[in-house]
Amino acid sequence: MNRVILHHAALPHRGGAVRVARLLLEAQHQAGPMEATLDARLSFEVAENDPEALDGHAAQSIPPSGPTPPGELGLHLKALPQDAALHLHTSTDWRALLEGLLPHADARRVLLTLHDATPLTGGCAYPLDCPHFPACAEPCPRQFPEARARQAEVAEMLRSLNPQFASPSRWLAGLARQALPDLPVRVIPNGVPWPSTARMPSRHQARAALGIAPTARVVLFAAHGGARAAYKAGPRWPEYWQGLRQGLPQALGFAVGGDEAASQNGLTTWPYVDRQRLTLLMRAADLLAYPTLADNHPLVLLEAAALGLPVLSYAVGGVKEIVMSGETGLLVAPGDMDTFCLAARALLSDPALCRRLGQTAQTRGAKRFNAARMAADYAALLG
Repeated sequence: MNRVILHHAALPHRGGAVRVARLLLEAQHQAGPMEATLDARLSFEVAENDPEALDGHAAQSIPPSGPTPPGELGLHLKALPQDAALHLHTSTDWRALLEGLLPHADARRVLLTLHDATPLTGGCAYPLDCPHFPACAEPCPRQFPEARARQAEVAEMLRSLNPQFASPSRWLAGLARQALPDLPVRVIPNGVPWPSTARMPSRHQARAALGIAPTARVVLFAAHGGARAAYKAGPRWPEYWQGLRQGLPQALGFAVGGDEAASQNGLTTWPYVDRQRLTLLMRAADLLAYPTLADNHPLVLLEAAALGLPVLSYAVGGVKEIVMSGETGLLVAPGDMDTFCLAARALLSDPALCRRLGQTAQTRGAKRFNAARMAADYAALLG
């Protein structure tokens, strides 16, 4: 009988967490003869339309007919063979998931990848500058209900479950060690498919396909949730755009990842775009502007590096483990919008520097941040 590995995420398609899950699923399905007994599957909690019309070859859903509520995951795990492994990625309700999982986990292998800090807090994805972390306060200054009780209950259930923890960044691993000092955490950086330069569209081809003039200076904003992505400063992208385009009459801006299409003051906003269109945008752009306030190990930065696109971001969280400032991109002090926009203008005014940073990012990241390396690290962890 094939050994089952069940990946579980909140959503089936959108977001970095399920993207990692699907990359691992694909690697496990394509494993060589020595690993041909793997039966990798995916369960999720909230149904959504497949934005890329995936053919489904990389994963099957449990149950096939629809989503699995957090509190029912344990029942599905119970129905699987005793040697089945569970890989938890994200949940809409960690408390309900763990409460329903504990009675049925038995001695099964459970791996939990921390895609954000939600399992460690009373509700927030990242504590940012909260003075109370690692112990939540009551009342919560961010108004999460029963934050202290929720954090304590989840922590106790995690200790009882005793999963193997993985964190894509050293930064989030450090937060986990503060919140749960008695549970070990392994750092496994995220990875994405890393195309060869020969297989990528050229800058000229990408711009021609998108109708962008060869002489334009192009900035890309991208994040899951777009303008609603508060941690990624999505609501303020138009302000950043206005600040960084000053003195650059040929500048064009594109913002992707939200829900609505619009165009104003040279900034074109697109809803979710498929991977082919995102590849074209990244190859056509001169710079990825990523004014994130807090982040773990964002895939969009890895995808930019894989396509030779330099990144300008704030020096926060796991971003500092991806972007080497002055070598593969540029980092500025967290929250300093004026300096961010000034740096963006300087980069856009120096095309040769942008190309050099992007090429260095593509070369250096090929081994550190490719999906095959990530899959191999997880395979070694699961044994």
